[in-house]
Amino acid sequence: MNIVKLKPYCKSAIWGGDKLRLYYGKEASFNVAESWELSGYPGKESEVCGGAYDGQKITEIIEKQGQKILGTKASGYKGLPLLIKLIDSATPLSVQVHPDDETAKRLNADGGKTEMWIICESEKDSYIYFGVREKISSELFGKAIKDGTITEYLNKIPVKPGDTFFIKAGTVHAIGAGITLCEIQQTSDTTYRLFDYNRIDSDGKPRELHIEKGTKAADLNPPDRFYESGIQLGNEIQLVSCEYFTVSRIEVKEKTYTEVDNESFASFTVINGEGRVVCNDESFSVKKGDTFMAFAGSGEIEFSGIFSVIKATL
Repeated sequence: MNIVKLKPYCKSAIWGGDKLRLYYGKEASFNVAESWELSGYPGKESEVCGGAYDGQKITEIIEKQGQKILGTKASGYKGLPLLIKLIDSATPLSVQVHPDDETAKRLNADGGKTEMWIICESEKDSYIYFGVREKISSELFGKAIKDGTITEYLNKIPVKPGDTFFIKAGTVHAIGAGITLCEIQQTSDTTYRLFDYNRIDSDGKPRELHIEKGTKAADLNPPDRFYESGIQLGNEIQLVSCEYFTVSRIEVKEKTYTEVDNESFASFTVINGEGRVVCNDESFSVKKGDTFMAFAGSGEIEFSGIFSVIKATL
């Protein structure tokens, strides 16, 4: 098999909504805040759904088949270097920051975390926080965290479906309420929470903040830009290309094709519509919320139907 459908690891959170369970096909007895669509993170791995590898964790397949199925660009990594999520926020996520690779090593974290967001759905007046409005000192930044005024120093950006944001490691950020998005990131689960709106967890206690580490990880310079406009390359719109990943959006109308060469595997997440996927002798249907992975060297993949899909590679 060169291409497999995936079953995500689903995660609840105090801020999570019910859209992923009700409208994106996520099977869970709880409201799903995050579905880890493509994940090799220990204990939170996605599984293959159907075919010869049915029920196996993606990490098990990589161990059996070898790192070669991830492509030549993955040769410097151990395991799966990308993590793809769908996220649904009924209420705002905490104001937070992720370290870059160097800071992660210094703080003994599990890895740097540069990420990007593609807004799938948003309610009226939805927004995100994205970076500081102007350069500030670490002293003022630390004070703003402690006295709960940190959002006053951040860019508040209104969002709509289709908006794309590149969240470089070190950028202070937060997802606001009423947003469903697709997140592509480095494989890391390190988050430093800076402000959480004074919420109480299930044990009746305020959620932990990580002020010292978060201050060390934060980039206190404003972002170069906010929205990513994308570049048309053939039948794909390249949204972001950085040292960690390249992400494109493909609009399928009747038949459309993409290529997966030996350099990298590709992850595909359907964010609306439905259709069919054909790769060599393999064929299956897809719908909104489905994610599938093509191994490096899979060659030409044919899409048919009417749907939008996010393609992520190294």
